[in-house]
Amino acid sequence: MVRFDPRAKLLALVLINVVVFASPDLQTEWLCMGAIGVLLLLMGCRRQLMFGLLVYAGMMGALYLCALADNFLTAFVSMTIICFRKIMPTVLFASGLMATTKVGDLVSAMQKLRIPKVIVIPFTVTLRFFPTAREEFAAIRDAARLRGLRLGIERTLIPMMLRCANIAEELSAASVTRGIESAEKRTSMRELRLGPSDFGLAAVFLALSVLSVRGGVPVLYD
Repeated sequence: MVRFDPRAKLLALVLINVVVFASPDLQTEWLCMGAIGVLLLLMGCRRQLMFGLLVYAGMMGALYLCALADNFLTAFVSMTIICFRKIMPTVLFASGLMATTKVGDLVSAMQKLRIPKVIVIPFTVTLRFFPTAREEFAAIRDAARLRGLRLGIERTLIPMMLRCANIAEELSAASVTRGIESAEKRTSMRELRLGPSDFGLAAVFLALSVLSVRGGVPVLYD
């Protein structure tokens, strides 16, 4: 499994957005998806890759079916699917990034990139919030099963809202305790270094972004 520097991953995430929203053709988007697929395999994210490819293939199949029927409803559905398809590469890569990057390393990388703390602090709290909220939801579900209760909107939403409020306060307090608001330079137990694999990662997606901006994959005509 290849370990990439968080700074290279963040740069790749930005370049992927450039590729998918600037690409004028499907071929460039497919090249981007292929590059993301290879990258996820190198990072050991096979589960995220399989799920993402299945969702992407489902959207492409739905677009093909919508093209067979020419009416207002199918046009609206097609536009909706295209919007989701455009963000799919970004979501797929972001899932792999979060699965293979520790929050501390990611925060350290953002500080090395001199990103303002007004962005780093909410980002850090948000990253720690969702895994904890998922655990709380599982606890609520297990508690309902033990009591023989059937989960519904009321029995799920209200306990979850109360727990989310407590989680947000606890995470904010924990972040302040760790000195996230301190003006001093933050240190990290793991030193981040850019290596050849990181430069290769940046080069691939930089080339794809340039290709997208310049008009996509060139088509040869007879």
